[in-house]
Amino acid sequence: MVMTAQLFLQEDDAQQAQGPSGRQAPRQPIVAGATVRDESARPIDAKVLDMSATGCLIVVDGVIAVPSNISIGIAGIGRVSAQIVRRNGSRYGCAFDERLSDAAILAARAVETVVPFATSADPLPTGADMTEALPEFQRLPLRTRALVIVGASLALWGVVVTGVVAAAAALS
Repeated sequence: MVMTAQLFLQEDDAQQAQGPSGRQAPRQPIVAGATVRDESARPIDAKVLDMSATGCLIVVDGVIAVPSNISIGIAGIGRVSAQIVRRNGSRYGCAFDERLSDAAILAARAVETVVPFATSADPLPTGADMTEALPEFQRLPLRTRALVIVGASLALWGVVVTGVVAAAAALS
């Protein structure tokens, strides 16, 4: 006979108010560029992977001390003061000093700052496929192009001379 069971931990009231993972607000996935500055104010490029009103998860190439006070410049929001509260490899959990508004989170989600890098597997479009759909461009003969250039130059010089004569007449 096979029996299946599920075990649930009974959390105290404080943890239930924060949520199942101890967070105070639900996280939303996001891909936003960011710049992290630690106490020495050195800039570190980062990418925000998820965000809530109370914190975010970032990925950085450098090493940041845990715990430490930082400021995060997030595309679409601006600079936000935070604290690094945990680290897992190059991923850092941050807790904001002040709660973000829902509008700020939506603004960060609306900004697309990550541009995929083209590789040989998916090269950038060159327009070679579109040449058949476009009509062939034909240049005007050399004599016609020269006449257009000389005519336009004479017309512009006429405007300049007329302006100078009018200014001189107004001053006298």
